[in-house]
Amino acid sequence: MKLESLRFLRGPNLHASVPCMQAVLALDHGQLTQSMQDRLAQVLPSPPLGASLGDTVRLMVMALQRLAGSPVEFSQVSALTGQGGHYQLVCAYACEPVAEAALDTALAMLQALADGHAPDPATRLAAFQQLAQRHAESDAVRQLRADAQQRGIPLLEREGSRMLQLGWGSAQRRVRRDQAGHANPDSLFGNGNGRIPVIAITGTNGKTTTTRLIGHAIAGTGARVGMTTTEGVIINGQMVSEGDCTGYQSARKVLASPDVDFAVLEQARGGILKRGLGFDRSDVAVVLNVSADHLGMDGVETLEDMARVKQVVANTAARVLVLNAEDAHCVAIGRQAREHVEIFYFSLDAENPELVRHLAAGGRALYLQEQTMVLADGRRHLALCDAHRLPVTLAGAARYNIANALAAASALVAAGVKRSAIVAGLASFVSDARSNPMRSNIIDVAGITVVFDFAHNSAAYTALAGMARHLATGKLVGVVSAPGDRRDEDLRQIGAVCAAGFDHLVIYESENRGRQQGDTARLLAQGAREGGALHGRLHCKLDVHRAIRFGLAMCEPGDVMVFGCASSLSELIEAIRPDMPEIAERIAAETLQTA
Repeated sequence: MKLESLRFLRGPNLHASVPCMQAVLALDHGQLTQSMQDRLAQVLPSPPLGASLGDTVRLMVMALQRLAGSPVEFSQVSALTGQGGHYQLVCAYACEPVAEAALDTALAMLQALADGHAPDPATRLAAFQQLAQRHAESDAVRQLRADAQQRGIPLLEREGSRMLQLGWGSAQRRVRRDQAGHANPDSLFGNGNGRIPVIAITGTNGKTTTTRLIGHAIAGTGARVGMTTTEGVIINGQMVSEGDCTGYQSARKVLASPDVDFAVLEQARGGILKRGLGFDRSDVAVVLNVSADHLGMDGVETLEDMARVKQVVANTAARVLVLNAEDAHCVAIGRQAREHVEIFYFSLDAENPELVRHLAAGGRALYLQEQTMVLADGRRHLALCDAHRLPVTLAGAARYNIANALAAASALVAAGVKRSAIVAGLASFVSDARSNPMRSNIIDVAGITVVFDFAHNSAAYTALAGMARHLATGKLVGVVSAPGDRRDEDLRQIGAVCAAGFDHLVIYESENRGRQQGDTARLLAQGAREGGALHGRLHCKLDVHRAIRFGLAMCEPGDVMVFGCASSLSELIEAIRPDMPEIAERIAAETLQTA
């Protein structure tokens, strides 16, 4: 009987809307033997016996938390497919140390029973209760928490801090723990709930660009915007944290800042699965798309599984849920939305059947009519702007960014932003290496157009190659890779779509992530050959700098080279520096990153 892994999902998650402890248990016996039941009955007056050993662990963890004064309502246990004797336990909790101690105590007692020993429950329970008392909240804090919850006021706690934060962003109020008995939500917030507007964005592709489009437009109205993106946390135009900041802690950082009037939060799969969401509610939630990426990881095996992960964000929508009418998984998510939540569709296809039905029923949507973005409210249709005039769409060549602009505009309309501010925001946003790094950034290298992009799955590469084809007057060269932790079939599929989209392919390796060196490139090349790559136009250069130089050497002025799965512009700069130092310095100077 062993605890294999443990994580705390601190916000809404795949299992529940409340914080949950998620544990993987290796249990020698799937069933609770009769002798174990008998011995358990001898040491506990009312033993929580389940249908299986895993179920008994679940019930004991629930009972121990109740004993500690932390009653919780939700728990579940399930056998892990293909992992004999392994079970996943999920249990709601109020206090992490208490929940972990409850699990440790339950496992220790059951292990003692399995070994034929007396588990000495009195000693174990006494130790458990002592720990629970050390972490117990005062009556005043407990009452303040209950009052805030009843009013819908979010309460944020900072580890090791004596302060409690009620409310979010610029609407927050802070109370010392030892003054909780004198704090009254009515006097702190009047009739309000201390919340600031929140737009949450998720999907497989397009999240960062859509987030930045929304944040840029809102900032143009004078509001102080806090954003989480894969590039960092940006508060009021300043990068305050760098790196992939699309998880729980980053959202909390934005919501904890008193300098934020409006939060725009990109939410990625990894953060949702590892810690849950950092917020319980959004005014507007956006699901852009659901396509193949990260499958086979963290228990997400199918597109349906991935859709359930994205649905965690959708479920936070308090007012409006913005969905892609052309994506069947998005449509299915919409059908499971709560009754009071409005569905707002966007679509590149004005004749999309789901969109047409939605508008006929009086719903709202944004769609593309030829090259015009049209805002519709039932039978009323209003031209919003010319999509081809938006810099992010590259005169219409970047069709995926037209979709992102439609999604962003939909979210802004749903949030109540004026149409004039929406159009101004979309029209003034430039997706370059400064404002939106690694998202279809275009750089001139000695007359060769280099497109620099984060693309790392088949859908993204298909869209990227299609856009780059519109830019090329000569040949199209792809310098491509993908993370090594993707499934074999996904890597082959990426190779196949790249073979179909580019005239020449140069495959390199970015991050092996557990694979042997050369294995990722081999699978990409295998897919490319199966996809029809002709002899002489497929090349493997594992080192990224060599791959970039090789790709550029094949190009002439007028050609386009796409650098995919890019992690940093410095890769391109360092690759060309030995042969083109002046151009490398120019690119570095022109692309110094700002928020």
